[in-house]
Amino acid sequence: MKNVIFHLDMDSFFASVEQQTNPKLVGKPVGVIKGEGRSCIIAASREAKKLGIKTGTTTYDAKKIYPKLSLVPADFDKYFWVTNKFIEICSRYSPELEVFSIDELFLEVTKTEKFFGGTSGIVRGIKSALVKEVGEYITCSIGISYNRLLAKLASDINKPNGVFEINLENRDKILFSTKLSDVCGLGFRLERKLLNIGITNFKTLREISEEYLLPNFGPFWTRELKRLSLGEDDSLLTRIGEIPKMKSVSRTFTLYESTTDLRIIRATLRNLCEEASSKARQMKMKGREVGVAARGGENGEYRHKTLKYFIDDGGDFFEIAWRLFEEMGWSGYIRFLGVWLGSLRPKKELNLNLFPQENRKENLTTAMDAVNHKYGELTLYPAVMLNSKKIKSEVNGFLGDKGFRVSTCYNTS
Repeated sequence: MKNVIFHLDMDSFFASVEQQTNPKLVGKPVGVIKGEGRSCIIAASREAKKLGIKTGTTTYDAKKIYPKLSLVPADFDKYFWVTNKFIEICSRYSPELEVFSIDELFLEVTKTEKFFGGTSGIVRGIKSALVKEVGEYITCSIGISYNRLLAKLASDINKPNGVFEINLENRDKILFSTKLSDVCGLGFRLERKLLNIGITNFKTLREISEEYLLPNFGPFWTRELKRLSLGEDDSLLTRIGEIPKMKSVSRTFTLYESTTDLRIIRATLRNLCEEASSKARQMKMKGREVGVAARGGENGEYRHKTLKYFIDDGGDFFEIAWRLFEEMGWSGYIRFLGVWLGSLRPKKELNLNLFPQENRKENLTTAMDAVNHKYGELTLYPAVMLNSKKIKSEVNGFLGDKGFRVSTCYNTS
């Protein structure tokens, strides 16, 4: 039986969600930024893309292209809700589903397509459900093929809101007209190395001998490049429940401007510790390795410490992280900070607290989590963060902290 795999990719995702929720933005060029004061566009609407404004364009350059461009701060809670709904809609057609990023997933319907009128019936069903249950401005492009590699390639061919299938009959025509780096698994570095030795397309790559490739790429990448040139991919989908358990949670942040103010540095680190520890608690895990990283200009340093006990409390996490930062003896300005909590273990595998004060603190944290879950992130927060800019959760296009984010999205009702 030939495999039937879909790759579904949401079109201009963040910007489309903003247009769906704000009618004033419909039909207008929109650039989504991470937050107020940020100078880089992380997503652009279809209208903005037509003008040459895309992900990575600076707000300065974007405004030069189109002065009336609407800049909208990202709202990741809103995007996660749509992602969750997107996953739920697609899962109606098969349990074989892999969330690839916040706005794309793979769906294998080999065993289920016959129940829904074939691939065309599934395409109609998903697109119709998106319009009815999410909104008319939220669309997805769908690629169909017999493996993941070609399905992902196919979804880029007829954007936006299109459908394209790559089969054995048209595979070579599509591959030979495709830019090398447009195929998943072959990035810009590999492309540059191939171009340097005169290989500019997949037809040449397929025809060239392995002996010619070996000195430049070694045995592993020589085999992989040959497989890519043939459109071969035998990788399986990773179901949500099969994502390996995370070994650490982390959070990094680039400040809006460089600073030497310890109050700002202290508040920022506390904010990052609160978010990372909150992730650990949501996963019902604790960690015993604490790390902190700092950068400013050409200077960068990190410190970590392994504890004899496990923690998941933001205050405990911060106290250790702050001591590690102080040990750096940092001089000069700070532009980037990061923290991580590692060596995670499920709480159920750890000993229970026997001390009343620890139980009281844990009960207080649980109550705070419940309030923030009900009324929004950082409804309650530590006093040290007063009079400072609050940093809320954010992820990149590839769904940062994938195991945490995917399970959170999928299990949210």
